[in-house]
Amino acid sequence: MRKVSKKMSKINSEYSKLRREFLLEYPVCHASIDRCSVKATEVHHKRGRGKYHLDVSTWLPVCRNCHTYIELNPEDAIELGFSEKRI
Repeated sequence: MRKVSKKMSKINSEYSKLRREFLLEYPVCHASIDRCSVKATEVHHKRGRGKYHLDVSTWLPVCRNCHTYIELNPEDAIELGFSEKRI
């Protein structure tokens, strides 16, 4: 049995390409909070993944430390503009 469907595999492949290009274009963390290491190494999906998974306009380049803070503190992240309400 497949771990990932053919459809999701195609989406993941496209995401990897877009992510690589995005982080080359935006190499600096845009959050700059909680022990920021400055270099953007990850993509935070401000509106969640789902239907916005490949929507680059909803992405935020972040370092690992800032991404962890954003994920662990969703209310602060919304207040600071790093995430959007998903309801």
